[in-house]
Amino acid sequence: MDLNVKQSGIHSCVLHTSYFKNRSGKVYKRAAERYLRTDLPCGLAQCEECKAYGSNPLLKTENPVKNSKIGRHVLIIDSTSLIRYYDLFDSELLRDIIVTQTVWEGVKAKAIPAYKKINSLCYEGEGKDRFHVFMNEFHFETFSDTPKFEEVSRGEELLLSTAHYLALHWEKLKVTPVLLVFDEDSKKRMEKHYGDVFHLKEYIQNMETPGKQALLDQMAAYESSASNKEKQVFEEHLSHDKIMEGIANGTIKRGTFNVSRENYREATVIIDEHLNSWFITGNHCNRSVNGDVVAVQLLPESQWTCPEKKIRLRDVEEYVKTADDMGNEDDEGDEEPKAKRSKKNTVPTAKVVGIIKRNWRQYCGMLLPSSVKGARRHLFCPAERLIPRIRIETEQADILSQQRIVVAIDHWPRDSFYPLGHYVRSIGEMGSRETENEVLLLEHDIPHAPFSDQVIDCLPRDEWEPDLNDNRGTLPRVDLRHLTICSVDPLGCTDIDDALHCKQIGDDLFEVGVHIADVTHFVRPGTAIDDEAALRGTTVYLCDRRIDMLPCLLSSNLCSLRGEEERYAFSCIWTMTSSADIQSVKYHKSLIKSKAALTYERAQEIIDDPSEQNDVAQGLRGLMKLSKVLNSKRAANGALTLASSEVRFDMDWESKTPKKVMEKQHLDTHSMVEEFMLLANIQVAQKILEEYPDCALLRRHPVPMKESYKPLVEIFCFFWHYEVSLLQTDLYLTSNGFSHFPVIMTFNSCNFAAFFESFDDFCDENLKIRSKIVELFQFSFGKLNFLQIFCILRDHSFV
Repeated sequence: MDLNVKQSGIHSCVLHTSYFKNRSGKVYKRAAERYLRTDLPCGLAQCEECKAYGSNPLLKTENPVKNSKIGRHVLIIDSTSLIRYYDLFDSELLRDIIVTQTVWEGVKAKAIPAYKKINSLCYEGEGKDRFHVFMNEFHFETFSDTPKFEEVSRGEELLLSTAHYLALHWEKLKVTPVLLVFDEDSKKRMEKHYGDVFHLKEYIQNMETPGKQALLDQMAAYESSASNKEKQVFEEHLSHDKIMEGIANGTIKRGTFNVSRENYREATVIIDEHLNSWFITGNHCNRSVNGDVVAVQLLPESQWTCPEKKIRLRDVEEYVKTADDMGNEDDEGDEEPKAKRSKKNTVPTAKVVGIIKRNWRQYCGMLLPSSVKGARRHLFCPAERLIPRIRIETEQADILSQQRIVVAIDHWPRDSFYPLGHYVRSIGEMGSRETENEVLLLEHDIPHAPFSDQVIDCLPRDEWEPDLNDNRGTLPRVDLRHLTICSVDPLGCTDIDDALHCKQIGDDLFEVGVHIADVTHFVRPGTAIDDEAALRGTTVYLCDRRIDMLPCLLSSNLCSLRGEEERYAFSCIWTMTSSADIQSVKYHKSLIKSKAALTYERAQEIIDDPSEQNDVAQGLRGLMKLSKVLNSKRAANGALTLASSEVRFDMDWESKTPKKVMEKQHLDTHSMVEEFMLLANIQVAQKILEEYPDCALLRRHPVPMKESYKPLVEIFCFFWHYEVSLLQTDLYLTSNGFSHFPVIMTFNSCNFAAFFESFDDFCDENLKIRSKIVELFQFSFGKLNFLQIFCILRDHSFV
């Protein structure tokens, strides 16, 4: 080697030869230089020699969990154990683990899910202090290109070399490297050449902790498989290469697997951008779970079928089944439904031929009761009805049967009707409000952990007070503390984010203002609190509590426009006539002091009570009159009313227990606040359009499929005797007596809105004009859908 190479710390260079086979079966030889070093750290915190290499040692060998067979030790894991049991290593009971470079690369080549898990454990989160990656193939003492041990593979040989080196390296520290292998056969091969070898199950059994039982149950779930290999319930999945080849030539389509809520045996897969879908039923679902990205193949037209006109709920049809009743016999219950299907209305029907991407996650639910006393195999019932039962093995069934638990799917073999999984953790006692709330939050993936220290550090000091001169923007903050401003919100609201004011300033002239809490003063872009707010997205309300998007100091205090307290705001202020004709509008940051924080009910009482003649009452009455004029103008311009009935809980706030459910009573003050919030949005939209005419973030509703309207049309014709026709994306109703209920049904058939960017220079100019109109009307009408857009654009005089 050259001198400069040696000076860089490299001890020696070897020529490493490897062989590989291509797809056609031809064997190739590959030779590459490998530079070996002696200064690679072992990862042990107590090792003074390796500290000189500038590493950050993680392994402490202070495992609180003792092992009856061995003293202070570090585990060296093999690749098969990681591939087969990778979820097992989430447990804090398994720590001080070395993952060699050989094992790392082997896992990466053979099992991407296992690799992602190990990568996360080694380099992210709380697990990284339990693992160390040792670069054994670049270490002079551990790399071997020629066999030294008999009857072992090259991977096992490199593990043995690493164990021998570390045993000598740690001799003075009295720390033993322990080889942890997959099974008894591997142990027998390797213990001929090294004394401290355990297979994984043996090591866990020797732990001196009650927590080991959960690990053993988890291992049992992995090891569980059906004994009858001759009968296969499902077809074998195609290889990745064959799936990609089929997608390329058009014989296979990819899409998301969506299970029907009416019939758990049926599903659809949308196969293209035009929202065309293929129908899938029975065993043709082929081990797909709701949300998986699957590869589907169209069946011959003679095998096409249609959805059953029958509700099939898994809760009803599978409740009596238990895991111990069913070896492979349980799988016989999944034959094609015998209900008659119409041959006249068949739809394109397909089968799943492969899984492109699994959408598995951890599921909340409960164990189903077993008819066999002392059974180890149990069926887990997920809270999400679209997810199939999961078979797990546990010896804690008596304890877990009264609890909500979390279970993860491990794999789904061809010979099993149910996927196989393992118990992860317990949530709490079944039926308790705290437990059921936790299930609700977990199932809907709602972040609800306490705010981190980094987020709390972004908050202002306890003694913070508003200061008119504390301005972080380019323009000064306007002092509006002299105005009679008030807020109107639901009973019990603590996060008051908007307030209003109205005063007469001349003959037939009014000054009206909307004031929104200035959160941007406290939440700056790129900070930890900004990232956390983006993750949470919104404040989530349960009947007895809420999950804040921002810490309580902001949401319920400094960013809440509370009565008689000074607060920062962003204000939109109009000068308008009594007929709501806007004369001028201005926008600015402000400092306000609300004179009253009212409920909707109290505000309505003040407006209706003629004896109330103070400034707050006069302002509310002015707001009410103007809001009715604004509402009439919007209705005349074609606004649609989509509001539905709302319910609320009557709570016992001392015990935080809901007493009854009541329908929310609509008051004029609800509409009053709504009208001015809409008006503020309209004005801001117009201002943005003036300042940024070529840039906009718009929202549209994709055109719904006609099939989604067919059931609705049938209901209209049968119950309301309406004549309904579907013409492209527009729906015309010939009757003038269109009631509220069918309106809600109609809009429930629409697709969810999607955000998109404004059109570029190559787009048709007419579409640009229309997009801007849609943008403005989106702010005018709130949640705009395709019917409203179509009605607007159809009016050419308006365009």
